[in-house]
Amino acid sequence: MVERFGFSSKLPFFEDPVVETYLRIVVVCFEPQYSYARIIQAKLLAITIVIDDMYDAYGTLAELELFREAIERWDNGSIDRLPECMRPCYQAILDVYKEIEEKENA
Repeated sequence: MVERFGFSSKLPFFEDPVVETYLRIVVVCFEPQYSYARIIQAKLLAITIVIDDMYDAYGTLAELELFREAIERWDNGSIDRLPECMRPCYQAILDVYKEIEEKENA
C-alpha cells in the first residue's frame, strides 16, 4: 500500500506501518462493501504516521514550518520550497487527495 509512495527509500526515518494501519482500519470498516473506504483510510493513516514521525523526531523547526506552510497553500508549486526529505510525503498527500477527488467525481 504505502510502498507506492516510496517512503522507505526516500525517508530515512520511515518504518512501514502496514500492520498497525490495517488493524486500525479493519476495526472501523470491516464489512466487505467498505473496501474502498478501508483503502483510502489506510493511505491517509499511513501518511499521518509519517507526518507524525517527521514532527516528532526528524524535522527541524524551520523545515517543519515550511512543511506546514506548504500544506496550507495546497498546491504543487509549494513542493519546490520543501527540503528534499519532505517532498515525498507532501507529494503523497496531494496524490491521495487527488485520487479521492477523481474517484468521487467519476
